[in-house]
Amino acid sequence: MSQDNITMKCGCEFESGKAVADKVRKKGADQMPMPTKAKIHCTCNHDIEMDTLVYQCSHCKMTYAVTPCSASEHKFIVPAGYDY
Repeated sequence: MSQDNITMKCGCEFESGKAVADKVRKKGADQMPMPTKAKIHCTCNHDIEMDTLVYQCSHCKMTYAVTPCSASEHKFIVPAGYDY
């Protein structure tokens, strides 16, 4: 995999934020609650609280994702795209 890939806490690598969201959805974990809600300053300049592993900003529809094994460390949360 190239150096631009996303690496999660467990060492899993993904080619994009969309790939992270796809993997979490495929496992049926997208609505799984975050261990601790993540405060995110969204790309639209709104502050939001991410409470599930795949979460969409209610203001601009940017989707954020994190794998279950990495959810305890908010630095692993990645954007997956608008309305994704």
